Amino acid sequence: MKTFSEPALQIESANQDDIPGAQALLKGLDILLAIGSAPGPMRFRDIEERVSMPRASLHRLLAALASRSLIRYDQRKRQYEVGMRVLELSRRTLDRSELIRAAKPEMARLARILQRTICLMVLDRHDVFVLDFEDADPSYGRLVRLWPRQHLLESAGGRALLAAMPRDRALVLLRELADGAELSQKLLAEIDIGKALGYAVSAKEAATGKAAAAAAILDENGFPIAVMSCLFESERIPIEDIHEAARILVDGARRASRQIGIGPETTTVARRPKEGVDPRVEVLPTGRDFVGENPIWDIARKRLNWVDVLAPALRWWDPTERKAGRIDLSVVTAGLAFTNDGKLVACGQGGLHLLDPDTGAMTRLVDPEADKPDNRFNTAGVDPHGRIWAGTTALNQTVGSGGLYSIDGNLLVRRHPVPVGMPRNPAFSIKGDRMYLADAAVPCVRSYQIDPASGTLSDGRVFIQADGANGRPNGLCVDAEDHLWVTWLGGWAVHRYDPQGKLVDLINLPVPMPTNCIFGGPDYATLFVTTTYIRMPPGMTAEAPAAGQLIAINAGVKGNPPTACFGVTR
Repeated sequence: MKTFSEPALQIESANQDDIPGAQALLKGLDILLAIGSAPGPMRFRDIEERVSMPRASLHRLLAALASRSLIRYDQRKRQYEVGMRVLELSRRTLDRSELIRAAKPEMARLARILQRTICLMVLDRHDVFVLDFEDADPSYGRLVRLWPRQHLLESAGGRALLAAMPRDRALVLLRELADGAELSQKLLAEIDIGKALGYAVSAKEAATGKAAAAAAILDENGFPIAVMSCLFESERIPIEDIHEAARILVDGARRASRQIGIGPETTTVARRPKEGVDPRVEVLPTGRDFVGENPIWDIARKRLNWVDVLAPALRWWDPTERKAGRIDLSVVTAGLAFTNDGKLVACGQGGLHLLDPDTGAMTRLVDPEADKPDNRFNTAGVDPHGRIWAGTTALNQTVGSGGLYSIDGNLLVRRHPVPVGMPRNPAFSIKGDRMYLADAAVPCVRSYQIDPASGTLSDGRVFIQADGANGRPNGLCVDAEDHLWVTWLGGWAVHRYDPQGKLVDLINLPVPMPTNCIFGGPDYATLFVTTTYIRMPPGMTAEAPAAGQLIAINAGVKGNPPTACFGVTR
C-alpha cells in the first residue's frame, strides 16, 4: 500500500454529464474560468486551445458572456479579458464579508508591527487562497495583487486550518485528499504540533518558494474559518524569526475571532439625505481610520489628536501644515485627555495610561477593572473640576459588561451606579453642573446633575431620544454657547441642541457613521468630526468613500478649550 504524503494539486470538477441541462452553462463557466485564470488577456485561439468545443459554439458563448459584461473584448488588440461586472460583484461580496470586516483592523495592525504583508486566507475544497491582504506600506493600498492558490497541505495557511479543526473533521478532510492511500504519520504529527503551538510555519511554500507563518481565525463555535498568514519576501529567513512572527499572528487571530458573529445589533443607517452634503463641510486628507474616536485639541502642538480604536494608533492633524500622521499603539485605545502640565492620558485596554505622543510608549496609571481582562475603557471626557470620566465595555462589545467611572487627580477611582450598556464619552455644561452621556446600547442621550465637590450624579433623565430607525446619538461636545453637539451614528449628520434639548442645527455629512466631535483650531471655530469605516453596514463602502477620514466643519459658532485633568502626572 502506498503512503500518502504529497497529493497531486489537481482539483476534480463535477462531470458535466452528471448535471442534465447544464452543459451550455458549464461550458460558458469553463470559458470564464479560463480567461480569469490566464496570466494575461487571451486571443480567440488561446481560448480555443484551453476549452475544447466547436468554434461556432465558442463564438456564441463568448458573445453571451460579453453581453452580460462578464468578459470584454478589445477589438483593437483582439483580446478577451474578465469584464467589469465580475470585478463589481467581487467588490460587493468582499465589502459585505463579516470575516473581512472582523479581520481587517488586525491585519493592518500586524502588517505595521511585522513590517510584512498580512494575508487573509480561506479554504476552498482542497485549496487555500488569499481573500484579502494588508501591506505594511499604506502606499500599496490601491494596488491589486494576486497570489496563487495553494494546496491545503503545501502551505502554512492550509496546515494552520487543519491544526485548528476538531481532529475528526481534519481526518475526514485528510482522507479525502489521500483518496484511499494510508495517511502519513509524519503529516499527522506535524498537524498535532500545529495544534499544540496554535499556528503553522513553512520554511518554503510550494507555490511561492518563500517562507510563511499562519494562525487560524475561529468562528463563534470555535471552528476555523480563515487564517492570517505572514509572507516573507526574502528567501533566507531564520526559523526563529518565522516562529516569532507566528506568535504575533496568533494574538491577532484571536482578536479577530472575538469580532466574529458577536457584538451589539448593527446601527440602522438612514437613507442618504436628499439635500446633499452641507457646504460647511470639508473632508480632510487624513487617510482612513477603522474607527476614529475621541478627538481633542492639543494646545501645545497646535494640532488635533484622536485615536483609531481598532487599528490602535494615536492620530494627529496639523491644520496649518495640512499634514496628518499616526503613532501605532500597543493596545486598543479609545479615550484621550490632557493633564494640566500637557501630558496625554489614554484610556483603553488595561485602564488609564500616560501616553508619549512622539513614541506611543505607555505608562500605566490605574486600572479599575484589572479583574476583567476582557473589558476596556471607552471614550473619555473631563469635567470642569478636573475629573476624568470614562465608561468601560467588553472588547467584544457585549452589552452591559462595563460601568461608568470618574478618576480624580489623586487617581481616586469611583464607580457611579447609573444604568449603562456601552457608555460613550461624557460631555459637560460650561458651569460643570450637568453631564451628558451617550450610550451605544440605547438610542438616547441622558443628562445628570453633578455635585461639584463630590462628583455625585443625580437627576438622571433622557435629554435626547431617538427612534433608532435613522441612527442614534454617539459622540458629544459642548460649544461656547453651552449648546450640545451630537454625532448621529447612522444618520449622516451632526446635530446641535440648546440646553433645553431643542434641535437648532443639523449639518449633513458625506458619511453615514460619524463617531465623535470637538472644536479645535487656534480660535476653536472648527468642529472636527471623526468617522468610522469598518463599522459601516456591509455594502456601503462605494456609497461613502470618505468614511474613516477626518471631517472639518465651519459651524458658525466657537467651542471651548480642552479641560485638563488636574494632577494626573505620575
